[in-house]
Amino acid sequence: MSHPDPTFAPDGTAPQDDRPRSWEDPAAARAEIERLAAELAGHAARVAELEPAAAELHQLQEAGKTEAQRLTERAEAAERQADQTRAELVRAQVAHSRGLTERQAARLVGTTREELEADADELLVDIAPAAGRRLMQPDPTQGSSGQHTAADPAALFTGILHNTLHR
Repeated sequence: MSHPDPTFAPDGTAPQDDRPRSWEDPAAARAEIERLAAELAGHAARVAELEPAAAELHQLQEAGKTEAQRLTERAEAAERQADQTRAELVRAQVAHSRGLTERQAARLVGTTREELEADADELLVDIAPAAGRRLMQPDPTQGSSGQHTAADPAALFTGILHNTLHR
């Protein structure tokens, strides 16, 4: 690869002449920067000229599509939408048949009715209490000493004082 700086030889070494290198001479470096900036501006102008032509080419390509191609693309998009709607309907039907809420139905995983039904059954097993197993009831004595104290503030204070002194 050749180096853009003319003060370098193709092998990457500096030539043997006494010319100053562009990065060592501020005036030469400034001139090189100005040259590159002008070159960049020229490229930017050329890009600006070509952008409308590129847009026109894109329009021509779209116009060149046959009516059959456009209809095929629309049909494919409609099929994708129908498949998605069908899947949502099956999920809703399975959830309704199993008595699931909307939030529970959103958790169902599967692509066929059978897979969704199996997943719904597993979900129901996970959230329903096991047969013969009672749901845990809260313990009414939790958070208290198990003694029922009077609602009288003087009695409460006496109980606290008694408990504190007899520990």
